[in-house]
Amino acid sequence: MTYRHILLITLGATLGAQARVASPESITTTTADGRTVTVTAINPNILKVTNMAPGEQPLPSRATVLTNEGYRPDIVSVGHFTTTLTTSAGVTAIVDDRTGALTITAGPGKVVTDPGLRTLRDGRTELALSTTSTGSMYGAGERGHKLNLRGDTLVMFNRQNYGYTGSDPRINQMNITMPLFVSTDGFALVFDDYARAEMILGNPVKYITENPRPVTYYFVNGASTLADVTEQLTALTGRQDLTPFWSLGYITSKYGYHDQAETVGVVDTLKRAGYPVDGIVLDLYWYGKEQDMGRLAWDPEQWPNPAKMLAGLKARGVNLVAISQPYVLRNGRAIDNYNELTEKGLLLKDTTGAQQEVKIWVGEGGMFDVSNPDTRAWLSDRYRKLTDTGITGWWGDLGEPEVHPLTGMHANGLTAPLYHNQYGNDWSEIIYDLFKKEYPDTRLMTMMRGGTTGLQRYSVYPWSTDVSRSWGGLEPQVRIMLNSGLSGLGYMGHDVGGFAVDPDNAYIPELYVRWLQLGLFSPILRTHAQQYAEPYKYPQYASIIAPLIKERYRWLPYNYTLAWENASKGYPLVRPLNFTEPGHAYDSISDEFLWGPDVLVAPVMTEGTVERDITFPAGQWVDMADPTKVFDGHTTVTYPAPLEVLPLFARAGAFIPMADYRMGNTGDYNPARLTVQYYPVAGVDSEFTMFDDDRVSTGTIARGDYRLITFTGKQGGNRISIEAKGTYPGAPLNIDLVLVINRAAGPATFRVNGRNMKAKYDAAAHTLTLRLRWPVDRLLTLESKDFKTL
Repeated sequence: MTYRHILLITLGATLGAQARVASPESITTTTADGRTVTVTAINPNILKVTNMAPGEQPLPSRATVLTNEGYRPDIVSVGHFTTTLTTSAGVTAIVDDRTGALTITAGPGKVVTDPGLRTLRDGRTELALSTTSTGSMYGAGERGHKLNLRGDTLVMFNRQNYGYTGSDPRINQMNITMPLFVSTDGFALVFDDYARAEMILGNPVKYITENPRPVTYYFVNGASTLADVTEQLTALTGRQDLTPFWSLGYITSKYGYHDQAETVGVVDTLKRAGYPVDGIVLDLYWYGKEQDMGRLAWDPEQWPNPAKMLAGLKARGVNLVAISQPYVLRNGRAIDNYNELTEKGLLLKDTTGAQQEVKIWVGEGGMFDVSNPDTRAWLSDRYRKLTDTGITGWWGDLGEPEVHPLTGMHANGLTAPLYHNQYGNDWSEIIYDLFKKEYPDTRLMTMMRGGTTGLQRYSVYPWSTDVSRSWGGLEPQVRIMLNSGLSGLGYMGHDVGGFAVDPDNAYIPELYVRWLQLGLFSPILRTHAQQYAEPYKYPQYASIIAPLIKERYRWLPYNYTLAWENASKGYPLVRPLNFTEPGHAYDSISDEFLWGPDVLVAPVMTEGTVERDITFPAGQWVDMADPTKVFDGHTTVTYPAPLEVLPLFARAGAFIPMADYRMGNTGDYNPARLTVQYYPVAGVDSEFTMFDDDRVSTGTIARGDYRLITFTGKQGGNRISIEAKGTYPGAPLNIDLVLVINRAAGPATFRVNGRNMKAKYDAAAHTLTLRLRWPVDRLLTLESKDFKTL
C-alpha cells in the first residue's frame, strides 16, 4: 500500500482540535488553544517533538546533525481523538488531539508522557516529562560528583572549578554541560537547547530553561543496552572524526614551557631517558607572558626561530599543540589586536551596544565574539598563519567561557546566559572548518574544555580542567570520563599527575604513578601540572613509569580499533561495566571501567593501597597478569595491587592485538607486524574485529579505505580463524603474525591452512606461540585436536 499503510487525514474542531495532519514522516496536531504539536520520526529509533504556540519558532538546532532523510514510519493512523505514529523499531507516539498530550512507548521502562503543557515560571519555561523508567541515569555532559544522576538537579551553565576534588560539591556543574541523559532502561532524552537551564532527573523529568523560544526534544530508543543507546544518540548529535594516530601516544605538557630552549630540552630529556613521545603542549608563554593573552603571535625573544623548532620536533615525531583563549587583553602586548578588534567591532558588546569590559585574573580587555562571522574569519586567518608555521593542533583554554559577563550581548542576538554553553562549540568549529578548508587531509586535535551537546563533532579532545594534585583530585576521574563518554564525548581525558599543586605538598611520587596507571587506559595520555609534570622528575620510580608509557604504544592496534568504534558507532573508549549488560548497574563503583569491549581496568586510586576489591561484570574474566586465574561475573574478590601493579582483566575468549616492539613515537608503528594475545576459556566462543588504515588521511572510513581483520575463536580455542576484508593504499600484503594462546594446559599441534605446525609451549607461562607469515588475502584457519585450556 502507498506509504506503508499511512493515512493522511485532516479533521475539524468538532473533535476538539482545530486540525490534525498525518504526513509520511510525522504527525501534527493543532489544539483548540492554537498550540501545534509535531512528532517526527527521524529514523526507527529517534522521535523529534516540538510544541509551539502560534507564531513561535525554535532556535535552529545546534545540538543535532540527523534529520529525516526519507524514513517513513510503518504506521501513521488517526483515531477518534488521537493520532498515532509507529516505527519499524516498535516506537509508538500517540498524540491527544484535544490537549496536545503525548505518550511515547518503546517497551518496558521506556514510556514517556508529555502532558503538552509548557509552564512559565519566573520568566523561564518548564517541560515536565513523566516516565516509567526506574533505571539509572547517566550523562548530562561532564559530571564528576556521582555516576548515577537520578534524583539530581543539574545546572546547565558551564563553570570552571579550579583545584577541585571528588568530594567537592562544585563538580555537579563542570565545564561541559549537556541537557541530555541516557537510561539503563534503554533510552535517552535530549533537549535541543544551550541556554542556561536546569534539568531535574526525577519523575517527572523537568527541564527548566531561560530560552524564550520553544525547546525541541528527542526521544532516543536503544534496543536494550547502553551501547545501543549510545550508538543512536551519537547518530543524532554527531560523531567524532577518526583520531590523529599520534594522539594515541604520549604527550607531555606543563604550565608552562617558557621558551624554545626549554621546550626542545624537555623533548631531549625524554628521549635520552628512553621515553617515547608524540606531542608537546605549549601553555601561554609561547606568546610572551600571561598579560599578553590575545596576542596570537610567537614572542621573538623567547622563541627566536619557531618554524625551525617546529620542523625539528616534527622530524623527531613530536607534534606541537599551542594554547589560545577567548580574551584579548589591553594591558600587555596584545594591545594592537585589541585596538584592531575594537575598531572593527569584533569583540563582545554589552546590552547597550558598547564594548563589553572583561576582567580576568591577569588583566582587562575584551572577549572574542565567536558568534560574529567577521570575528570567526579574523580568528581563522590567525590560526591559519600559525598552523602554516608547523603547529599541529590547538588548545582552547578557558572556553566555558571562564569569565563571561552576563551583561554581554552577542552578534547573533543572544545574551550571555543564552549563548554561554554554545561558545565552546562555535569556537571549536572555527578551527575545525579551517582544517577542512585549508588542510583537508590532516587529522585535527583540538583540546577544548568548554561546550555543550555535539562538541565531539569538531575533533575535540576535552579534559577535566584544573584538577587538584591530590588523591581527592584523582578520585572522580573515572566518573567524569564515564558520564562524558555516555554523552558523546568519547575522548574525555584528564591532567595526568594532577594540575593544581599545593605548594606545601607539590611532590607526591606515589600519586603520580597511580595517576599514570589510570592515564595508560584513558583516551589521551597527557601529563600536565604546574610543577613536576614530566615522568623523568620521578627517578625513584623510573622502573615503573617508563614501562607504563612504553606500554601505551604496545596497545596501539587495540586502541586504534576503539577509535574506529568511536568514529563509526559513537562508542566511548572508557565504558561503564554495564555497557553491554542490560538491566544491571554498578553505580557504587567509581574505580573500575571497561577499556573497549574486552578489557576490565581496575586502577588503584587511594594512598598507600596494596590490595583492592574488584567486582566483575557479566561473563568470565581472565587475569592478564596471571591468565591461569579466571573470575566469574557478578562476583567480588580482593586482589593484590602493590604500587607496580595495575589490575587488568581480559574478557573470556578475548583477542587483544598488540604492537610488541619498541617505538620512539607512533611513526614507528608497523602494520606488517602484529602480536595477538588470545585468552581462551572452555566453552566460550568469541570474536574481535581489528581496524587499520593508513593512520594519516582523513575520510578513510567514508571512502572505504581501511582493512578489518576479524579473529574468531571456537570450541574454547580448538578452532581459530583470522580473516581480512578490505584494504587501503600502502596496506601490507603480508603480516608477520605472532599468535600467543594463553591458558594452555600443555603442548599442542595445530593444522594451519592444511599444514601441521607445532606451537612453542611455555610451561611456566602456560602459553602456546605460533609465528606465521600471513598473506592477508587468504583466510587463515588453525585447528587442533589436542589443545586444551586450563
